[in-house]
Amino acid sequence: MKMKKFVSVLAATTVLTGALAACSSSPKNAEPEPTQSAEAPDQGNANENPYLASEKPLKLTVHMGTKDSGVFNNDWPIFKKAAELTNVTLEGTLPVTVSDFSETFSIVIASGSLPDIMQALSKDFLQYGPEGAFLSLNDLIDEHAPHLKKFMEENPQVRSAASDNDGNMWFIPFIADGEAEKGWFIRKDWLETLGLEEPKTVDELYKVITAFVNDDPNGNGKKDEVGFFHRNTSIGIEGLMALWNAYPSFRAFDDQVIFGPLEPEYGDAMANMAKWYKEGLIDKEIFTRGGKARDILLADNLGSLTHDFFASTGNYNEQLQGKIEGFRFEPMLPPADVNGVVKEPSKRDRAKNYGWGISHSNPDPVATIKYFDFWFSEEGRRMANFGIEGDTYNMVDGKPIFTDMVLKSDKAPVDVIRETGAQSNFGFQQDYFYEEQWTLPLAMEGINQYKENDVFMDKYPVLKFTEEEQNELQKLSPKVDTYIVETRQQWILGAKPVDHAAFVKELEKLGARRLVEINQAAYDRYIAELNQ
Repeated sequence: MKMKKFVSVLAATTVLTGALAACSSSPKNAEPEPTQSAEAPDQGNANENPYLASEKPLKLTVHMGTKDSGVFNNDWPIFKKAAELTNVTLEGTLPVTVSDFSETFSIVIASGSLPDIMQALSKDFLQYGPEGAFLSLNDLIDEHAPHLKKFMEENPQVRSAASDNDGNMWFIPFIADGEAEKGWFIRKDWLETLGLEEPKTVDELYKVITAFVNDDPNGNGKKDEVGFFHRNTSIGIEGLMALWNAYPSFRAFDDQVIFGPLEPEYGDAMANMAKWYKEGLIDKEIFTRGGKARDILLADNLGSLTHDFFASTGNYNEQLQGKIEGFRFEPMLPPADVNGVVKEPSKRDRAKNYGWGISHSNPDPVATIKYFDFWFSEEGRRMANFGIEGDTYNMVDGKPIFTDMVLKSDKAPVDVIRETGAQSNFGFQQDYFYEEQWTLPLAMEGINQYKENDVFMDKYPVLKFTEEEQNELQKLSPKVDTYIVETRQQWILGAKPVDHAAFVKELEKLGARRLVEINQAAYDRYIAELNQ
């Protein structure tokens, strides 16, 4: 494939490139050649091994590393097992000391000498793919990757997220499983202490929180209970806003894109949240308490309710059992909003904004796409989710069940699994059953309750913008976002009165209406793509 703009960006990063190359385990001045690998013996005829990606042992270099799963480790067991099955061995190029993965990606891209496989963000693939850094995967998938082809045909939203506006697919994304992400948790023991029912509406929620902060449910004789709290201000406020049918950013209803802050419901939500804050129903330190808010307020027997991740929030009952008498911090359905609708605005993104793709200099793209395809087979997907059979899991009644090594470790189960390479952030499809096994029954009850009541709203899709649109977004969005965040905090804290009309006028001056137009155009293209 001929390079376009891609080869022109070398000079500015020569020093950094040299520094990275000194740490890397692979040469950067020549295209990698396939080599023999002791870890990937010849598997013989492809008919005897359905996972064989290369007739001869093939070694491919891979640039792979994220904050969650760390740098690719050549000794990760699932990738060594995959080498035995596919005849393709991966060799990582990143040093273990790397912490800024964005910077290292930029350095490698600027060098012009790319590893055979690269992990990156979707925006990077969509920018550098058309410029020649990566190979389009459409024909490779159609001709050589039956599992991937079937998956993409059945999941057009995922295919869209990995493709540009011309339909060229540049990477295989990391694909999450399961709908439930966040939900409401409330002190049910305090409800019982005060003789209250679980709130079903916004008005009932207001009355319950008022009682929590005024009527001493923790029984210490002090008015120290904290109402709604959260460890992440922006995410926490989003949960509250939905009670007044307001949204912090873009949403689409009946194919019409709206920008939440411009809508009248946003002003109503801000006015009510300012009122709640003034009355002490929202944590006075919600903007400053930080990531430990949940740990501190629950352990000190002060926190009333929050809207947070099911799995981690459900753990506090077990952690605080025996430390706080009768402690029950349990999930509840969202209270109906002001229009009587019970809904949950958070939902897991299906296709994450990262994955892996094939670089322009890859010596064997066909073998590589077959290797990618392996991870979408039944065997490959199981390994990517659960690790190694007989070690991290055993098959029981046809299901991969984690061993005590995973479930009874001092480490978090996902951290144990990642020591095998499983649940690394490469291009594969998650299986929610992996998470379900270490999610406590209480949290699973909440998740199932949300699923059974079908409360999840559709996510705003991952949209693709033209180069001109992207330039406008980069110019307008920072100013709009900064003004929204600053004004929202001033309103809630009571530093200035809520004046939504004046707020909208200022947003319009900053270009918010143009942001809606750009998003609507991109959304229309997205819908057209899905309907093809």
